[in-house]
Amino acid sequence: MSFYETIYTQLPEAVILTDKLYRIVSLNKKAEEILGVKEADAQGIKFLELVNSPQIYSLLEETLLFSRSPNLTYENSTILLTIRDRKKYFKLSMVPIFFFDELKFVLTTLTDITMLKEIEQIKTDFFATASHEFRTPLTSILMGVGIIKTGQLGELSPRGKEILEAIEEDCARLLKLSNNLLDLSRLETGIIAMEMEDASVYKMIKAALGTLKLQAEKRNIKLYTKLPPDLPLVKADINKIIWVLTNLVGNALRYTNEGGSITVRAIRKGTRLFCSVIDTGKGIPAEFHERIFQKYIQIKDEDFPSGGAGLGLTICKEIVEAHGGEIWVKSKPGKGSIFTFSIPVSRS
Repeated sequence: MSFYETIYTQLPEAVILTDKLYRIVSLNKKAEEILGVKEADAQGIKFLELVNSPQIYSLLEETLLFSRSPNLTYENSTILLTIRDRKKYFKLSMVPIFFFDELKFVLTTLTDITMLKEIEQIKTDFFATASHEFRTPLTSILMGVGIIKTGQLGELSPRGKEILEAIEEDCARLLKLSNNLLDLSRLETGIIAMEMEDASVYKMIKAALGTLKLQAEKRNIKLYTKLPPDLPLVKADINKIIWVLTNLVGNALRYTNEGGSITVRAIRKGTRLFCSVIDTGKGIPAEFHERIFQKYIQIKDEDFPSGGAGLGLTICKEIVEAHGGEIWVKSKPGKGSIFTFSIPVSRS
């Protein structure tokens, strides 16, 4: 055995080599251990016969079809496999192998991240518990503040009203944070079920904009829609997609100067409907385009205070992906932003 073969065999990651017909060519020692089969017995077997994972097979198809590594996100590169009756999580990478400019093989690597996922689950459970425990006292404080502000317990001085308003504002912000954390933890664990039904895009956009119309008028920001007359119904949880739209338009309002505009646009492409929120705001630097969908990430701007905890776009991403869609942003500083998400068109 050569030096390079020894390294390949002893790698701590599972390595699977397949050909253009999806047949197993080679397995290293770790892959043999995970899949429970010897390399000699696996050679020539079709990938799906050995690895029961349509998710990996789909990425393998993409690699062979486009002759490049697949577009991997945190979600679609995290693979759940049942190994000897135990669920284990792996991080996947996939690389096409060329000989004389011709694609010959695909090299798939699986790294065991089960322990990391278990730690992540503990953290998610903690946030869910803490958020739930915070909500009750915060709600009680807000109710108490409301009663005092009405004057039922005596007249307040101007300074007293100012202090109560500050308490009310902080409690409302903390309650919103608690609700966001609870929603996020439920989405991540799959506790929140998606109540899918055939839904009108027009009605969902109208509902979202209706809640923000007054806020836009106060800041002299115009709200527009650009919707073709023949949009199909979509398969969606209506309330959650309205939440996504409201969050995206609300963010656009927060980062758009007075006198600017926000346009909500929708268009069908094949079996998908693409909905975009386009603003004339300050724009987002390129280095934040991926990061802003992660938890607690905020763009600091003295002119536009965020007022949040950096969870809104994370929840948007979770909701959209739970619908089988994607969400992304295109933006340049000083040129505004376009947030777009896709959801499936109804087949009924």
